[in-house]
Amino acid sequence: MKKSIALAFDDLKEKYSGTLLSAHALKIQSYAPDLAKSIAGLILSADDSIFQHECFSILGLQLGSIEQDSVENRIKDKIISAIDMNDSKARQLRCREPAAFLFGDDPIQEHESMLDECEQGEEEDYTLMDF
Repeated sequence: MKKSIALAFDDLKEKYSGTLLSAHALKIQSYAPDLAKSIAGLILSADDSIFQHECFSILGLQLGSIEQDSVENRIKDKIISAIDMNDSKARQLRCREPAAFLFGDDPIQEHESMLDECEQGEEEDYTLMDF
């Protein structure tokens, strides 16, 4: 059931990309237009035509009549796409990590209680295997 819910949630995120982002991702995403404008300015003002050609190739743009707005928009779209992907990956990792402790005892808590008992000066003998 958990897997079907996760798949349905992933489907919603694909259909409505950008709306189900974390607050941190939304904050980072707000900087995308300014960053895209700066990068586009650097690319378009470069004197090295090979560098420009490689950048346009990476962006999927054809040489010819390239305008600042089209370069900015393409860069902004790529930045936002990367933020979306990283946010969903981070969310998946956060969901997986605590899953091991959902239905079992917390070994960290057990370890801490054993240490507390040792510190209280109880006379019982503990070995390394107890921890």
